[in-house]
Amino acid sequence: MLLAWLGFACLLLTSQISHAAASDDLARGKQVAQIVYGIVSYTRWPAPFPELQLCITGDTRYADALMAGAPNPMHPRITVRQLALHTPEAVAQCQIAYLGTMENGERESLLAQLIGQPVLIISEPPPSCSAGGMFCLLFREDNVYFEVNLDTIARSGLRVHPNVLQLGKRKASP
Repeated sequence: MLLAWLGFACLLLTSQISHAAASDDLARGKQVAQIVYGIVSYTRWPAPFPELQLCITGDTRYADALMAGAPNPMHPRITVRQLALHTPEAVAQCQIAYLGTMENGERESLLAQLIGQPVLIISEPPPSCSAGGMFCLLFREDNVYFEVNLDTIARSGLRVHPNVLQLGKRKASP
């Protein structure tokens, strides 16, 4: 009888832990979406677009939160699509590239094609800022932060509001 209660208590505790983890992921996803759409709303492209294409590529943890759409109607109109291919050709029609985990060769090839183009590059894993990404999300405890690569932003032709740049931890150019 004691073993049955102990087993039930372990099952209940495991259920609560997995529910808490799912809740944490949902909250973290909302933070990621707020940061991404916040960066987008303070970015200006050399030529205006009636609608911005946000393309998600690679293995991303928070794609669902981004696919849910911009959290604020004040943001520019954004269409989100998930790309199966991590090729520069697949991202060519995008004004915003959200990069997840991918093979180093794929990432290097993609970044080499995007750097210098008016494409806002935001990524989940931190190595992208040292490799040429613009905004790299960092996850610590219950907060989401980002690093900024000013060199890559300057070469893109995009204009990002200075206050956004100051919010990010500045990353030296590669």
